[in-house]
Amino acid sequence: MPLARLKPSRVLGIERFTDFGEFRANEVLGLATSTPLRPREFSLTRAILPLQNGLFVLQRAFARQLELDVGTDQGMGLVVPFSFHSLYNGREIDNSTVSVVRGRVPIKSVEPQPNTYLMMRFNSDMRHRGWADYDSGLGFFRTHDAPMARLRATILNMFCLASEHGEPRQFEAINRPIQETLLDCLDAALVPADGLAARRGSFDKHRKLIARLDEIVALFGSKPLYSDDLARALGVSVRTLQTATHAVHGVSLHHYLRLKRLWSTRIQLMTGGAGLSVKAAALGNGFWHLGDFSRGYKMTFGEAPSETLARGRRL
Repeated sequence: MPLARLKPSRVLGIERFTDFGEFRANEVLGLATSTPLRPREFSLTRAILPLQNGLFVLQRAFARQLELDVGTDQGMGLVVPFSFHSLYNGREIDNSTVSVVRGRVPIKSVEPQPNTYLMMRFNSDMRHRGWADYDSGLGFFRTHDAPMARLRATILNMFCLASEHGEPRQFEAINRPIQETLLDCLDAALVPADGLAARRGSFDKHRKLIARLDEIVALFGSKPLYSDDLARALGVSVRTLQTATHAVHGVSLHHYLRLKRLWSTRIQLMTGGAGLSVKAAALGNGFWHLGDFSRGYKMTFGEAPSETLARGRRL
């Protein structure tokens, strides 16, 4: 687990405590009262990352009893487990379960071992994405291994990038691409596949919606494509747009938009001038993890982006 290896930067804050007397609770999802189960083994590390639409805290805590009013007055909160086992109000929670809270809920928990997890607070309630469709309370969502692994990998990538980044303005420019990837991972974890099943007889309506989506994407030109912006332009929820994409093309909305962004990047690389770089083209189309971009590009087009750029310069 690389949390211990993360270093503070002008983007990422790091807090480490080895003395319970100096320990301060983090209020991202509510102010808690902790009682160590093994005081001599006390240790806590947290990495704090503010992004455009929320606050994200990756934490390795100590074995403890915990009491708190978990939740937020606005927006919504989530807990994503990495290495986790706890009893929440008598309910056993493990590595496969994402916790989602709306409003405030009193919690008494026992964490018999040091737990590692991400706490995130979104400024939006995220109802337009189809997550946790209830007004208030604490919900538990068991996920399959593949979407959970991808979610964790995305979280670790964004924290590692923040740790290595020394320029806040440059990092701010990739906030939205980072969050778009994170939102897609959460969509896969929190919206069941059968929840995207189209109603009988609705295919024609979905086909027309996707045709309008393609028109708007064309108008966006080389601008990065974000699901929230596109849904807003179409006057529908992201959840509706996800259902339509799945019904018409059999893939997720994120996958469909990713292919369009890959094609946009390819066109730029084939026609760009001498000053264009692969990194600039990728970032300009919303790809923030360059290793992932290069792998996806080669898998889609059968060549590395640098090869496309070199061939374009020869033409």
